[in-house]
Amino acid sequence: MFNKLMKLFVILGLLYQTPGYSKSASFNEFNSHDLTNYFSGIIAFENRDNSDALKFFNASNILLNKHDLYLKRYVYSLVLENKVAKAIHLIKNNSNESNSDFFEAYILLIIDSLKKNDFKKADEYLTQSLKFQNENRFNLVIFETLRQYIYTFQYKKILNNKKNFGNISIINQAFQRCYLKQDSTRSYFLNLINNPDGDYSRYIFFYINDLIDRKKIDEAKAVTDQLEYINSTLLLSQSKSWVDNDKFYEFNSLIKFFHVTIIMTLLVSLYF
Repeated sequence: MFNKLMKLFVILGLLYQTPGYSKSASFNEFNSHDLTNYFSGIIAFENRDNSDALKFFNASNILLNKHDLYLKRYVYSLVLENKVAKAIHLIKNNSNESNSDFFEAYILLIIDSLKKNDFKKADEYLTQSLKFQNENRFNLVIFETLRQYIYTFQYKKILNNKKNFGNISIINQAFQRCYLKQDSTRSYFLNLINNPDGDYSRYIFFYINDLIDRKKIDEAKAVTDQLEYINSTLLLSQSKSWVDNDKFYEFNSLIKFFHVTIIMTLLVSLYF
C-alpha cells in the first residue's frame, strides 16, 4: 500500500512542479553517451514509459551531481517503479548537494522518519521544506497537513492553531482522533463517510479497523453487513471477508505503519 500511495503522490508533484535552473549552463562538458541516455530517459519519462525512463537514468547516473534536475527526475522514476527505499537512500546520499533541495525530497524524508517513529527528525525536515510551501497550490496544504500530524504523533494531542482546508480538514480530524483513540472518532468517521460533497467510502476501511481495534466487533460486523462484494472496492471487499470470517488480525498486518498509511492516504486525497 505504501509504495502504491507514493506513486500517486509523485504524480501530484510532477503535475505541479515549477521549472528550475541547471547547475551547468552548458551540456558541452558531458559525455555524449551519457547525454543520449539522459535525454532518452526524459522522453520516456514524459511519455509515461517509466520502466525505460529508469533504465536510461540508471545508465546516465554520472550526471547526478552535474545537473540539478537529474536527481529530481531520477527520484520520481524510482518511486513510480516502487523503489521508494532506493529513492530515499539516493536523497540522503546527496543531502549536502543543492540538487536534493526540492519539496518532494523533503516529503520522502519525512515519510521515512515517520515510518521510523522519529518525529523530531520529521519535524526538522518539515521546517526545511517551509520555503517551498507557496510554490504551488498543493504545497501549502501538504505542508499544513504534515504539520498537524507530526504534532499529533509527537505530543499525543491535536494541534489547536490549524488552518481549515474543507473536506481535507474533515479527513484530518477523523484520522487524528482515530490515532489518539478518542471516543469522538466514530462521529467524525460517520460524518466523513456520509459527506454529500463526494465519495469517501474508501475511508470505511479505516473506520472498520478503528472499531476492531476498540474491540467493538458487533459494530464492525454491522458496517460490513451493509457492504456488497460486487459493488465495493477491492480493499472493502477484503475487509468484509476478514470480518465475515473473524480474521480480525489481518487488519493489524495491513496497518503495520499507521503513521505512514494515514499520511499517504491524505496525500492521495489531495490528488483526487
